[in-house]
Amino acid sequence: MNSLRITPYLTLFFALFVLSCSKDETTAPDPTLANKQALGTSARDFLSADEFTSLRVEIAYVAGFKPATATLNNLRSFFEQRLNKPDGITFIETLVPATSVGSLERDEYVKIEADNRTAFNAGDELAVWIFFADQNSEKDTDTSRILGTAYRNTSCIIFEKTLRDFSNRIGGASLTQLETVTTEHEFGHLFGLVNLGTDMVRDHEDEQPNDDGIDALNKHCNQENCLMYFQTVADATSSAMTGLPTFGEFCLEDLRANGGK
Repeated sequence: MNSLRITPYLTLFFALFVLSCSKDETTAPDPTLANKQALGTSARDFLSADEFTSLRVEIAYVAGFKPATATLNNLRSFFEQRLNKPDGITFIETLVPATSVGSLERDEYVKIEADNRTAFNAGDELAVWIFFADQNSEKDTDTSRILGTAYRNTSCIIFEKTLRDFSNRIGGASLTQLETVTTEHEFGHLFGLVNLGTDMVRDHEDEQPNDDGIDALNKHCNQENCLMYFQTVADATSSAMTGLPTFGEFCLEDLRANGGK
């Protein structure tokens, strides 16, 4: 799972979640299993037209927490610039019931997806789920906030309530800026960046101190001007950011080498 956490700096945590199942000759195959794999395993499926020539994007949200129209327009342009999907990209919307459990932990937003997701891979169409949640992350503390998490090969959650809290502060960034940067950063991880299913053409995976203070690779880019730099989303919480960050040279090389534009 890839999580965006705001501290005085941005700390990001990762774990790969693999769904396994035992074989049972009397049980029909799960048609949704292809969308329940480890983060990064569908990187080439997103980027290339080798197997999937179109993309269906399911935008799920709780009433009152729908992302801005400008954010969705930015996301469409982002896909069109980077993905080879000659048969097109379709957006659908799914209204999710309000959550009542308070701050969300992984098991809870995985269940929300299981209960509400309608779009799954079908034929030559790849499907992806993005949930804009009405709660914050259970991992939040008094000094840190998680903004979004890519947690499966075609699944991510954006903690929309947290984004709105930042945007509503004096001097806070626009909501469209926060939504766009957070969502596109998470899709960078779904696309296999950095070294998370899309191989590096040149070594550019960043190292940051882990919880033990030891430098460790963290699946982010070491180029400060890149969307996949660990600090980029933290910077987006400030109105001082000018323009929207994009992939840097090294990440673009990786995407193109794995079938993207």
